[in-house]
Amino acid sequence: MNTVFARTSQRRNRLIAAAGVAAVAIALSACSTGASPATTSSADTPVKVVLGWYADPESGGMYAAEAEGYFKDSNLKVSIQQGGPTVSGTQIVAGGRADIGISDATSIALAQQQGIPIVAIAAVYQTNPLGVMVHADSGVSSFADMSGHTFVVQTGQAGTAYLEKTKGLKFTTQTYSGSIANFIANKDLVQQGWPTNEVYQAKQKGVNTKFFSYASAGFNPYNDVVFATKAFVKKNPNVVKKFLAASMKGWSAYMGDVKVATTTNDVLKKVNTEQTSQSIWFAWDAQRKYVTAGDGAAQLGVMTMKRWTTVVSQLTDLGILTKKVAPADLFDSTMLPKVAAPASLPAAPAGSF
Repeated sequence: MNTVFARTSQRRNRLIAAAGVAAVAIALSACSTGASPATTSSADTPVKVVLGWYADPESGGMYAAEAEGYFKDSNLKVSIQQGGPTVSGTQIVAGGRADIGISDATSIALAQQQGIPIVAIAAVYQTNPLGVMVHADSGVSSFADMSGHTFVVQTGQAGTAYLEKTKGLKFTTQTYSGSIANFIANKDLVQQGWPTNEVYQAKQKGVNTKFFSYASAGFNPYNDVVFATKAFVKKNPNVVKKFLAASMKGWSAYMGDVKVATTTNDVLKKVNTEQTSQSIWFAWDAQRKYVTAGDGAAQLGVMTMKRWTTVVSQLTDLGILTKKVAPADLFDSTMLPKVAAPASLPAAPAGSF
């Protein structure tokens, strides 16, 4: 299975992954005393980061910060570990083997419920990109039109559970295991995916699609959430501030400067060789509106109490959260700099995808 596109089936349903590692992660976190590879006393402070997936444009802002020297300028020595289907960032960070991780709002809430002491410190995707796509000529133009169709989705997917409960959609399901072959062959299927990945795959197969994010239906938990343990944040506030400042500067440059994007995308292709230049540029272009949406226009990575309260409320209503979770305990935005999104988002280079 291609590691560029397998992410939806193997990684995006962190609900299952978070629940599965709960016992181990709680044990790890119980052993963690706040000691960490990072320290505020060094002029060249090491910071270990574990990604939520393999290196790709989704982590482009961080790689841009490295490539452009923003981390170095902040006296940070950042090492980035790729994620993947067998990598649990929650375990790694909770156990003190990395300082910073990337997850999503649902997993942060589940961790809180399970007693794992991690906290969100930034949210890259202001609009969650996860959703479903249909053939452009299927006649489906809204979620309501999807009722009665077969959804190719992950087992336990929160987005489809939300559609079923709040929108009254009735549908059958097929398990999505990473391949969209069935969707390509059958235009009546509704396929779970990302606008940066599955949409590109379909395009490569000559199938035009319409994409509907779960966010557009009202289910919009933050995605690609930057997190750390509460102990690490408390002990190393200056490191966190510098890391976030450099990262958000990297995101702004990566999205708004084609020269920076070109350099960074070359790095991403070398780090994760299963990507192509075309897939990288397609994802770079497609993802930016999700990063800069809403509050992200004025402040990249921003998080609000209102959004986190909604997340907790919706997850509780869906039965995903079964214990009381305080939204204020899930995030800390006090160290996030006010780095605005680029004034404009330039087009990708001609012929890049």
